[in-house]
Amino acid sequence: MEGHTSIFYAGVLDSLAVELKATKDISKLYAGIAILGYIASVLESVNTRAFSHLLTFLGHRYPKIRKASAEQVYLVLLQNGELVTEDKMEKALEIISETCWEGDIEEAKQRRLELHDMAGLEIGLLPKIGNGASNRDDEKRPAASDENASYSSLVGSTGF
Repeated sequence: MEGHTSIFYAGVLDSLAVELKATKDISKLYAGIAILGYIASVLESVNTRAFSHLLTFLGHRYPKIRKASAEQVYLVLLQNGELVTEDKMEKALEIISETCWEGDIEEAKQRRLELHDMAGLEIGLLPKIGNGASNRDDEKRPAASDENASYSSLVGSTGF
């Protein structure tokens, strides 16, 4: 069974990439973030990939998703000290805890890039899941400059 764990985790990550791409289902996003957090915290070869996916959610258009992702990233770093080198761990935890993830999305994206660098991950490998829109949608409509506009979109999609 232990010999197939990495294969299983890789399959779960592939499924999450499909299921979470451009979804507006908040409960699905929360569940996906929790699963990514678990996989990133285990000492398997796929944990870096899961951690990279988890970092992607720090730039999500919904503030609550950014906050939930930041909480998971913080827990993962406490549980798995191999994702960020020891000399950068304190700074990474400081960034996560002192950033207002429910605030300005541009600041959140900047902090996400800093964490990505600290983890030694290549910027080009930043997955495209969790950003809430596909590249085709970005070409058709302008980016929402008001954070409340994306929040009202969330409220509207839940039926309230």
